[in-house]
Amino acid sequence: MAVLQNIREKCGVLVIVIVGLALLAFLLGDFLSSGRIGHGDDSVIAKINGSKVDYSEWTASYNNHRLFYEVAQQGRNIDSNTERSLRESAWNDILNTYVWNNYYEEVGIGISDEELEDLLYGPVHAHNIIVQNFGLQKNENGEYDTKAPKNFFDNAETDPNYEVIAEYWKKAIKEDQISTKYGNMLSKGFYTPTALAKMYYEDQTNMVDFAYAYRDYNSIKDEEITVSDKDLQAYYDKHKKRFVEDQDNRDIEYVVFDIVPSESDIEEIKKNTEELRNELNALEENEVSFAQVNSSNSRPEDRRIYKDEFYANQKDVENMGFDEEFFNSEKGTTSDVKMVGNFFVCGKIIETANRPDSVNASHILLIPNDSVTMEMCKAKADSLANILRSTKADSATFAAMATEYSQDPGSKNDGGNLGDFTEGTMITEFNDACFANAAGTIQVVESPYGVHIIKINSQTKPVRKVKLAVLDQEIKFSDNTYEAAFHASNKFMATSTTAEDFDKNATEQNLNVRMANRITDMSDNVIPGIDNGREIVRWAFNEDRKVGDVSNVFESSARDKFLVVKLSKIREKGFTPFEDTKEVIEPEVRKQLKAEKMMAEMKGMTVEAIAQKFEAKTDTLTNINFSSFSLPGLGLIEPKVNAVALNSEVNAVSAPIDGNNGVYVIKVLKKTAAPEKQDFENDKLAKMQDYMRNYSYRMNNAVKKMTKIDDRRAKFF
Repeated sequence: MAVLQNIREKCGVLVIVIVGLALLAFLLGDFLSSGRIGHGDDSVIAKINGSKVDYSEWTASYNNHRLFYEVAQQGRNIDSNTERSLRESAWNDILNTYVWNNYYEEVGIGISDEELEDLLYGPVHAHNIIVQNFGLQKNENGEYDTKAPKNFFDNAETDPNYEVIAEYWKKAIKEDQISTKYGNMLSKGFYTPTALAKMYYEDQTNMVDFAYAYRDYNSIKDEEITVSDKDLQAYYDKHKKRFVEDQDNRDIEYVVFDIVPSESDIEEIKKNTEELRNELNALEENEVSFAQVNSSNSRPEDRRIYKDEFYANQKDVENMGFDEEFFNSEKGTTSDVKMVGNFFVCGKIIETANRPDSVNASHILLIPNDSVTMEMCKAKADSLANILRSTKADSATFAAMATEYSQDPGSKNDGGNLGDFTEGTMITEFNDACFANAAGTIQVVESPYGVHIIKINSQTKPVRKVKLAVLDQEIKFSDNTYEAAFHASNKFMATSTTAEDFDKNATEQNLNVRMANRITDMSDNVIPGIDNGREIVRWAFNEDRKVGDVSNVFESSARDKFLVVKLSKIREKGFTPFEDTKEVIEPEVRKQLKAEKMMAEMKGMTVEAIAQKFEAKTDTLTNINFSSFSLPGLGLIEPKVNAVALNSEVNAVSAPIDGNNGVYVIKVLKKTAAPEKQDFENDKLAKMQDYMRNYSYRMNNAVKKMTKIDDRRAKFF
């Protein structure tokens, strides 16, 4: 029980961590998608280096990730973000199988059963997944106490939920270890020749002093420079390789018709809540049932305010939206109706009590199975509890019995101790036994997990708590408001059959035209707040779609907005069309033309003459080397200036230099050669370590170039 609780608390992050464990596959996931909707081979989800990957293979992996999540979260609904994460995790598994496993097998990298056990519960090498989920800490000898994880894995097969988690962790840890081994092997394979180390050394220690005159490009106004299409085209042709689309993509424009409650909707809901509040106030019993039946119940399912067994402290009550005065009211008091977020809420105090805020307890869990019934577990628990009570068992005796009899792998080796927990954290039966009884008591309680023998170790000082019946009504739009938005969006769509009509109608109706650019066929979050963006992507990537097409009306999955979409750009994989690059190119071309003008004006002039004629900035810089990141005083990154200075003779005046930020003329004043050096071993080692730190990026780029992937996922979801 303790293990499941711990996983549940961390699972939002944990799933992301685990699915990213195969680091190399995760990195590949972003840049290897290049397919389009409409392939043959109906069951093929991808072709990787010529091998067909059947959809069923992806599904098996997806189901494995989903099962783990559902077990860890006890069947909590999977939202769209989690769904995307699970799908991507399955895709990363496919990449591991068809890309990386080939490399691992080629060099013979694997993991033995003994090595896996060492990662699962070895005192020195326990994997991070184990360390984090069992809260392990190293002792003074640098070792973990791994009794709890060993017991968990040894007994996981006794509980289907634990078995799912154990197998999932084993697979994730195994994949991560193999990936790490391969990465370590490659990173240790870098070597720096002596000649290269010497070059790096001289780049850092050859020094030059020089004076400069500098004219900023901004000293010429943009409007003074005319940029023609011929100039833009010439720049594009020269730098075409900079403008490449890695995969097919689309630009869309869209208008949104939000469906929001009208003032009359809000007034009607408030009136209804007031009427329900009066009925709740008049009741003398069954208040909680009444509140539950008549509430919207639209808030998260795990909100404790709907549980009649929950006693709330003052902070809990205030978090529900009620004030201190109401919390301190007598039993039977009903609050006024309050607006809390998107709800009208009222509450009635049905019980008051003094109860601890937190409890420290231990338990022994007996789990029924095919051969052991709940009644048999109860009889055994009663017998053990009577022994503990009759001997007035201390913590050590209880811990020894828990170690011997408990079937909770998460707490068994800790003597059954569950640590401190607050009210409402545990399941109802367990919670009541711990918070309604005094410290030191031993009780037998049945729950959906089995039969517990509970010992309350300690409690905080009792404080006032109240049991509430909380009634809420969600503030939402009426059918009339929905219909009005529906008709408005459909009217817009019907009169916007062309791109020109779309733009005209949006302007006349004062609608905000929004954009989503460079969406790919596997994009999900195309439009903020729209969970079903995949439908829009499918529409945009339909093979018959043309630029300027306007969609039918899309409705959000939350049914709170309508959208009409226009396809504004279609880009195919390959070189970006010239027209799409103009906005990016124009500032660069304008800077280039300014540089040419300045260089012509400064040609043949000295540093002093340029400073006098153009009021240019001038200064003297000392101890500049090839590796200098920026020019001191200016703070500008100008590698071309550094290179010219280091390759010029003393007292030589350079030709104008077109830098990143302006045009320079320099005069070298002094050069200091690097001190003679024979031993470059430390330099070689430093460079090798630098390569090792960046091996992952380099390796992934290499694999990217060698791997051919026809990604067809967009056909399936």
